[in-house]
Amino acid sequence: MITTLAAALCLAAPAVFPVGGRVTDWFRPPACARCEGNRGLEIATARGAQVAAPVAGTVEFVGPVGGLFYVVVAAAAEPSLKAVVGGVAGVSVSRGDHVEAGRVIGVAMDALYVGFRIGPRRDNRYLDPAPLFGLQRKRARLVAPAPTPVSLGRRSGLWTRLNNHPSHCSVLPPVVASARGPGP
Repeated sequence: MITTLAAALCLAAPAVFPVGGRVTDWFRPPACARCEGNRGLEIATARGAQVAAPVAGTVEFVGPVGGLFYVVVAAAAEPSLKAVVGGVAGVSVSRGDHVEAGRVIGVAMDALYVGFRIGPRRDNRYLDPAPLFGLQRKRARLVAPAPTPVSLGRRSGLWTRLNNHPSHCSVLPPVVASARGPGP
């Protein structure tokens, strides 16, 4: 149902990326309501950059949460869908204001958070905002470490004799995997 709702919203009223910058932390759904994860996107941006409303709708909340200012907009196309924008300074909207997608709602701090949820916050139903903005996360790829130079001991056969010794341990270099990369 959540995927269907997101697809309908995308077709009815596309979301606007709220600020210029790159995604530094992607959506990671939490296993439970109080479990760790990232319920939206973290965006690195310039301090003072204009922040736009991601969807058209009514402002339901403006205020501090955990020391950061947040703006929550209930989407006009689907009122149970909430766009949550955090890290906003110099807020230029108030509760009850109607905003169009793309309207400036404030300015950013060094980083901005944007997420979407369906229904009340306690229901813990969050959507990955990347598809709503037309963003694609880069796929993880394995990166092999630089080849180890062949030592004189290995070439002479000494390495083989040492490796067959019962007290000798051999540790292979790790393979490095990275799912994070610079976003758009």
